[in-house]
Amino acid sequence: MTTEFDHTNFESFLNKLRDYENGESLEEGHVPNITYWLVEDNEIIGASNLRLKLNEQIEYCGGHIGLGIRPSKRGQNFGSKLLELTIQEAWKLGLTELHIHCYKSNLASAKTIQANNGRLDSEITLNQVVQRYVVHKTI
Repeated sequence: MTTEFDHTNFESFLNKLRDYENGESLEEGHVPNITYWLVEDNEIIGASNLRLKLNEQIEYCGGHIGLGIRPSKRGQNFGSKLLELTIQEAWKLGLTELHIHCYKSNLASAKTIQANNGRLDSEITLNQVVQRYVVHKTI
């Protein structure tokens, strides 16, 4: 599921993200979510999306967290740091178990999830094999 945004109007984009955080203007199948930004020297390095709850479809394939890193910044540990920070925010919000999924062929994502205490729970096959990891909050 993807949503189209007007990339020429960043303020409008941010307003839409605020609506999503409040559970407003959600498209069918979407759930309330928060977008976090990783910024260095006024440059957006990456963004993560924390889904505050899961519906049946997202629990099956999608999970609580998705993230992306600017291609020129990949391989520099930014993905792991952004995932770590997003997980910390999830704990602050009261979540205690996070589902984080990636394609099996995406070795960098799998390593990033594993580095943040993700344990492989299962694999499913769609158009590709999806690995479904779980991270539990430790007390």
